[in-house]
Amino acid sequence: MEIAAPLTLRATLEGLVPAERARTLFLPALAGAPEALFDLLALLPVCDVNGGLTACLAAGAIGDGPAPVAALFCVDPFLRVPDLAEVLLAAGLRRVANYPSIQTVDGETGRTIAAVGYGPQEEIATLLRLRAAGLEPVGCAASAGFAAALAAAGIAPVLAIPALGSGCRTFAPFTRAPFTR
Repeated sequence: MEIAAPLTLRATLEGLVPAERARTLFLPALAGAPEALFDLLALLPVCDVNGGLTACLAAGAIGDGPAPVAALFCVDPFLRVPDLAEVLLAAGLRRVANYPSIQTVDGETGRTIAAVGYGPQEEIATLLRLRAAGLEPVGCAASAGFAAALAAAGIAPVLAIPALGSGCRTFAPFTRAPFTR
């Protein structure tokens, strides 16, 4: 398993030095929202994560410098992997991550979502389709079990999703097996 540098969740690339850009998990749909609420807002149906990214790319907002990691909602029922991969590659983005992640939705809601085919395993399947389309997946895991599932699928590096509601925007790497933080 590859050990990676932490990524910081950001909604904009403005004012970042090259090293910060390269260590950014880029989620432009949250632009204008309070940073302390990013983790909660990313999961609520208040923004179109993938649409916000493609609109940002169409506007040329990536600019010059190292490319960030694109945050994608991998269980979006309207996601067309070939089309999105083409847009990302044309914009110079090579790395993608499964964030926001459905893994953080638990209980009855989580079971219902998984029962209709939009659970965490679909995130892995989408990351594999994105890799087949020429992109480099970065796995985001909310548990050691999901980190192991990502690694078993050949997805590396794997980063730990901060605790929901913590306001933390840093995604640190899981360490070697048994995938502890």
